[in-house]
Amino acid sequence: MSEVRNEPGVKEGMRALLRRNAATVVFDLLLPMAAYYGLRAAGVGQWWAMMAGILVVLPRVAHQLLTRRRFDVMAAFTLSVIVFSLVIGLLTDDPRALAVREGWVGSLLGLFGAWMIVSVGIGRPALMVLGRGIAETKTGAAGAAKWAARWDHDRRFRHGIRVLTAVWGTLLLAAAVASLVLVYTLPVDLIAAVSNGTYWAILAAALAFHLYYTKKVDLRA
Repeated sequence: MSEVRNEPGVKEGMRALLRRNAATVVFDLLLPMAAYYGLRAAGVGQWWAMMAGILVVLPRVAHQLLTRRRFDVMAAFTLSVIVFSLVIGLLTDDPRALAVREGWVGSLLGLFGAWMIVSVGIGRPALMVLGRGIAETKTGAAGAAKWAARWDHDRRFRHGIRVLTAVWGTLLLAAAVASLVLVYTLPVDLIAAVSNGTYWAILAAALAFHLYYTKKVDLRA
């Protein structure tokens, strides 16, 4: 794989990947929290502040779906969560009920984690599908094809992908469970900060393991 990693386009692909991850943190975490707590500081009610925190993410997700050449699974998933949350918001004017119901909608990510775990035992693990898109961003279509082809002849690669998929699935499932517990037990004004903070802390742990393990087992494109 060294000839692929040394291509001139690899660095540009890595920069693009880092920019996408940074944009995700800014637009999916910091901006909604800033909208919620900014409006609360200005005296806006909890329900309206929550709805603003949901709506502020919508333009970026819609832009991702409209401008990317291939179907973006995560963008589509995020959009579905936003739409469900908006529908829930129209059905209740109780901020606690909105937080709880939105928490249940957000827990769909736990189903995604459960699917990842199940995929380890049936066919190709989920990260073979998701990882190819990342590989293509980093190394181009040819590099992604070579990365995916390792599944057919590299036993260590197959084992590593299965382990990595299982870890990601377990942590996503744990994040969903933690989120549900928090929305039921925390004061409404703490839910956005603590629930999001917990989710992103678990995600950071998953990413840290991902970077360590993919280097250790040579899983990177």
